[in-house]
Amino acid sequence: MEVRLPADLTRQVERELATGRYHTSDQLIEEAVRYFLEDRERSQRRLDALRRVGQAVDEAGLYERVLVPSQE
Repeated sequence: MEVRLPADLTRQVERELATGRYHTSDQLIEEAVRYFLEDRERSQRRLDALRRVGQAVDEAGLYERVLVPSQE
């Protein structure tokens, strides 16, 4: 696979390589893609958990108790 980066990202990659943390641009890009995919997966799990909480609150009728003042 060949990846072409815009000039600003290319400069950032070159700066990272100059630090010595990465030996090749492939190594840096691989880590960046892994981080991106893992972060997206974590975000999706958090969103799914929030949806489950919202559904449980809705099913328990708690929205009505909190959001609708008593008519008594």
